[in-house]
Amino acid sequence: MEPSICVIVPSFNCLEYLPQALDSIWAQSMKVKEVWVVDDGSSDGTAEWLQQQRLLHPVLHSLRLEKVGPSAARNAALQLCQSDWVAFLDADDTWYPDKLARQWAALSAHPDAAFCISNYLHIDEQRRPIIDCFSYWPEYGRQPWNSLSADQLFAENVVGTSTVLARTQALRQCGGFDESLRSASDWDLWLKLIRTGQCVVDPECQMDYLMRTGSMTRARLKRLMAVERIIDRHQANHSAGANDSARAVLARNYAEYYQEQELYAKACWHQCQALRLKFHFQGVRHLLAALKGGMLAVAKPTR
Repeated sequence: MEPSICVIVPSFNCLEYLPQALDSIWAQSMKVKEVWVVDDGSSDGTAEWLQQQRLLHPVLHSLRLEKVGPSAARNAALQLCQSDWVAFLDADDTWYPDKLARQWAALSAHPDAAFCISNYLHIDEQRRPIIDCFSYWPEYGRQPWNSLSADQLFAENVVGTSTVLARTQALRQCGGFDESLRSASDWDLWLKLIRTGQCVVDPECQMDYLMRTGSMTRARLKRLMAVERIIDRHQANHSAGANDSARAVLARNYAEYYQEQELYAKACWHQCQALRLKFHFQGVRHLLAALKGGMLAVAKPTR
C-alpha cells in the first residue's frame, strides 16, 4: 500500500524556478496526495500563476503569507497537511523521478524510522554538476551507507531539506521548524527528529540542489551564528567526539568567512581552533593560505 504524502514548497519570488520544481513532483513514479506551495509575499506573479496551475493539478494547494520566512512558511503548511508523511522541496530544487518511490522502499524495510534522506547533487545556474553532498564530506563518501546516527548528524549536517521524507506526526511532536532561528532551523529540526526514530538513507543522488550566485555569501554570517546556537542547544545529547567535530566544522567555516573578508588574523585563529578540535589536512592548507594572505596584506604598500 502506498503512503499518503504531502509535499511542502515554500517560495519567495522564485517563479523563475518554481515550475520546474513542481514538474519534478508531477513526474514522480509514486504519486502524492497533496502539494502545498506557500507563497511568502512574492511580487513576481507567483500567486496568479499558482491559480492557473490549481486548475490543472487538483492536488495542488496554495497559501499566501507575507514575508514570514521559510521556517514559518513550512510550519504553516505542516499544520494544514492531511497526509501521514511530509516531503520538503525548495522552490529552486528539483527531484529525480524515483525519489519518493526509492525512499518509501527504504522506509518500508525500517517501519520504526522517523524519516528518510538521500544524497543530492550541487549544480550551478547553468545546471552543471559541482559535487554531490556525500562526496564533499569524506566520512560519508568512502562507502555506501543506509542509516544516519544522531552523532553523525550532529558532527556534520549532510541532510538536504529537499531530500527529507518524514512522518507528519513526528514533525509535529518536535514542534516543527524553530522560527526564532534566523538560519539553519532545518538542522535543528533534524537533530530533534532523529531522537524520535531512525534516519534511513538512500546513498544515491535523488535531487539537484541549485547553487544560486551570491545566495550563500549573503547569508553566511547569519547562518554561522545560528549553527553555533544550535550546537550549544544540542551538545548535551551527543558524544565528546561529535561535539569536537561539530565545533571544528563551525570553526573552519568561520575561518573561511573571515578570510573572504580579508580579516586574516581572525581566519588564522579559527583555523587553529578547528585543527585543535579535529586535525584535518585541508585545514592546514587553509591555515597556510590565511597566513600568506595576512603577510601579503602587511607587505602591501600604502598610499
